Amino acid sequence: MTPFAIPQAPDAELHRSPAAALVGRLAAASSLRLSHFEHRLHLPTPFAWADPDRPDLAGVPTWQGGRLQEHKFQHFRGDNPVGSFHPGHRAKWTAHELCHGVVGFAWAPTATPLFHTLAARLNEVVPVALYYFFDEAGLRRCPRHQGGGPLYGTWCPACDKAALQGPVADPEAGDWAAKGKAYVQAELAAIERAARTGDLAPNRHATLELESDAYAYVASHRARLESPVFARFLEQFHGPHTGWHTDLQALTERVQALTAALADGEPPPAAWNATEAQIVAQDVAWRVLQVTVDSEGEVVGLLHRLVDRLADDPADLEGLIDGYRDLGERFYLPPTEDVFAVGYDLPQGLGRHVAQVAEGLAEVCPHTESLLGDLFDVAVHDFVHGEAPTRGPVARRFARWLAEHQPGPVADVCAYEAATAHPEPSDPAADGFAGAPGADGLLRQARGVEVLRLGLDPRAVVDALTGLDEDAEIAERPVNLAVRRRAGGDVMVAELTDAALAAWARLARGPADAGALGLPADELRALAELGLVLPARYALSR
Repeated sequence: MTPFAIPQAPDAELHRSPAAALVGRLAAASSLRLSHFEHRLHLPTPFAWADPDRPDLAGVPTWQGGRLQEHKFQHFRGDNPVGSFHPGHRAKWTAHELCHGVVGFAWAPTATPLFHTLAARLNEVVPVALYYFFDEAGLRRCPRHQGGGPLYGTWCPACDKAALQGPVADPEAGDWAAKGKAYVQAELAAIERAARTGDLAPNRHATLELESDAYAYVASHRARLESPVFARFLEQFHGPHTGWHTDLQALTERVQALTAALADGEPPPAAWNATEAQIVAQDVAWRVLQVTVDSEGEVVGLLHRLVDRLADDPADLEGLIDGYRDLGERFYLPPTEDVFAVGYDLPQGLGRHVAQVAEGLAEVCPHTESLLGDLFDVAVHDFVHGEAPTRGPVARRFARWLAEHQPGPVADVCAYEAATAHPEPSDPAADGFAGAPGADGLLRQARGVEVLRLGLDPRAVVDALTGLDEDAEIAERPVNLAVRRRAGGDVMVAELTDAALAAWARLARGPADAGALGLPADELRALAELGLVLPARYALSR
């Protein structure tokens, strides 16, 4: 498999299906990239663009339970060829995000809210069809879900892991392609009807409804799209080379060509001919221009001059950074480290907002933060700048990083905090079928159980740090902990003997009868009562 080498885009996620690979090829040829959502500081909406009656349409991301929550409409811009890599999203999102940039956007000085709404739908329809239809053709899923299609609101870690092995021969690939094409054509027909009648036209498919999403997007972005600073920005940094269409018909034709390539194997539309420097320049320039909207006086003109120079030479990011830093010493401006925290590396060590990541880690790993003390920020800095784009909660990723780079007691405590803060989805049979008789005597591992093999008992460390047991004995002795989320949401932690751990490892290879596990009956019964070991098959009658 030829690597795509798209910044911040995990390469394996673009080889998961033929459709994802096609999007990857076009994105790479167009110099598109992704930005790490947790490393990017999302600047607040300028006061002049915020609707005080619609607080639901604005705001900045906040950490909740160790996850940086994305605001659905405010943090996505159809006109930005830099997509988002959100670690909390599924692997499908890599191709979906890049597909927005491959499609392009439409804008015109005379555009009305209806124009903007239809342009937003056109930018969205192929990425949505890719996510739910085209990407399913040839997609490898786990044995339980293979061939079943998209999971919608359900997340299956095993499916995401399986897909990274590459596509499979799929006799139903043509059906998925046909369904995706039909969905796009129905959406285009609704858009054409809306343009002709001047009224919004729905096109619902299951839970998908792009009309309402587009309407909310425009409600959130209308002030920006109709502002003089945005018109100036497009003229300076965008054009046909970055996917800007000046009318809806041209964007519709792009959508049709890309759909034909994905559904029928037709030659794909041409890639954009932007350079990497041009893509990065427009991303950075917009953030500086956004600062001007909430500024006044002499500094506005000086900021515009900096942006003008970048438009003349998109490779001169250093000049823009130096100029902004100098103005920050003379005027009250947002910090340089904030404005240039774009979610990927920039000159002068800028680009990634370490403090934002540290805040999220401290929320769910407070004892790790306490143990590291003054070295916590140093460790987070090294983690942020050394981590490859990886799916999963930041606490789990940091725990893996610590285990690799700073193994020892602190890494063990972090692994424990991460596992208990973000347990895997529970196995419904573990609680719902508790005590139900098996059919053939074979046992299996319960799904969603994580077993930690640590060099000390982190529970004693936590008790000592929180004052629950200041005399807790913190001895560095190996301990095996099983972590499982109960059906009601509570997290259970159980200590396993070495013999129970060996039995667990045996079940990892497949179901086995009790005699093959080598455990005393009472210990095996305890594992069953804890919901860690379950019957491989259940009986229909007692």
